[in-house]
Amino acid sequence: MENPLVSIIIPVYNGSKYMRQAIDSALRQSYKNIEIIVVNDGSDDNGETDKTALSYGDKIRYFKKENGGVSSALNLGIREMKGDYFSWLSHDDFYLENKIESEIEALKKIDEKKTVVYCDSILIDKDGKPLPKLRKKKELKKNKLNDWETVLRHLLKHGTLNGCGFLLPKEIFDICGYFDERLRYNQDILMWYKIFTEKFSLYYDATVGTALRIHNGQLTQTGKELFHKDSETASEYLIPRFADISSKNKNFLFLYAINSAKYANFSVAKRCIEEGKKKGLFDMSNKIMISIFIVYGKIRPLIRKTYYKLFRKVKTQ
Repeated sequence: MENPLVSIIIPVYNGSKYMRQAIDSALRQSYKNIEIIVVNDGSDDNGETDKTALSYGDKIRYFKKENGGVSSALNLGIREMKGDYFSWLSHDDFYLENKIESEIEALKKIDEKKTVVYCDSILIDKDGKPLPKLRKKKELKKNKLNDWETVLRHLLKHGTLNGCGFLLPKEIFDICGYFDERLRYNQDILMWYKIFTEKFSLYYDATVGTALRIHNGQLTQTGKELFHKDSETASEYLIPRFADISSKNKNFLFLYAINSAKYANFSVAKRCIEEGKKKGLFDMSNKIMISIFIVYGKIRPLIRKTYYKLFRKVKTQ
């Protein structure tokens, strides 16, 4: 399609402080064939979120629901969307003007149809000031197509990709299902794992399309207990899935065990060992490496807190 309709879905909970900037950035997109769907996820801010959203009139499509978490708000938006493509915008982030246009242009370059597009981003603080970006050794190639195995390795080694950077075809939800509404913290990374274990490729557009705000009000700064609970829930799907697609040469289950140990999800790591042993995927060296990362996972929070305090200038809980 030369000019597909793109649905920008903005889930909001008590978002009056930042949501106007998010909605305005969606309205300013250089690509004009869009619809903007705002979903109020049961805000309890004395009607401020409701008032802000209603002030846009028919420039947006607005829905209200009882509080159920980001997944439930995104899923309502997906069910209601009329577009051919889905683009997520968090209410406290914003898009640069060419985000959607650049991703649509990237789609036109791709012959491989089982593909999603992803753009680059910048980090900002609570006041919109730029933050230094954490430098990581990345396996993803920019302005190129990355196969599903490369993307999975990247996710397992370096953590999640920014959900607001994606442009996803609507039919992907028929294949992978909707966001898991049991999860309040890890709903995004589980979806990305589902997409790439279904062997979708990723085109990484180097254009900076999103600004991601880091502030203490985010669940990622306050919801560590939820993170561990959600990781346990997600592992019910992920352990057998990674075991099915793994071999000794391409051992995604081993990488998942290391990832779980590093982030202090120790019971998940141990269940990975049990499954790996049963499937003949782990030897003694694999088990030793996982054990080393379990020790690292116990001291990592202190290391991370010190790093953020000294170098990132962002307070963490």
